[in-house]
Amino acid sequence: MTHTRRSYSDVGGVPRLDMDPMIGEAVRSAPSAAAPDLWSLFAALRPVPTLALRGATSDILAVATFDRMLREKPDLVRVEVPQRGHTPMLDEPVSVAAIDEFLARTP
Repeated sequence: MTHTRRSYSDVGGVPRLDMDPMIGEAVRSAPSAAAPDLWSLFAALRPVPTLALRGATSDILAVATFDRMLREKPDLVRVEVPQRGHTPMLDEPVSVAAIDEFLARTP
C-alpha cells in the first residue's frame, strides 16, 4: 500500500501515476547488444562519496552487478535491504540507518 501511495496521486478522486509510464520502454525495446556500457559513467563517481542500496530480491540490480560496483569503486558503501525488490522504499530501518550513517560521515 505504501508503494502505491508513493507512486500515485489523487486527482479529484482519480488515481494518477506520478512517474513516466514509458520510463522503461527504451530498455525493454532495445536489443541487448545495443545496451550502452554504463561503467564509464559509473567511473565518474570515483571521487564522490556514494551509498548504494539494493533490495535483496531485486530483479533489476543483480548481485553480480552490485559486486562489480564495489570492485569498480572500493570505497562504495553498499547496503542490501532485506525483503525488498527494486527499489527499497527508503523507510525500512536498514535503509534509514544506512542513510543516516552515510550522511553523518560525509563531509
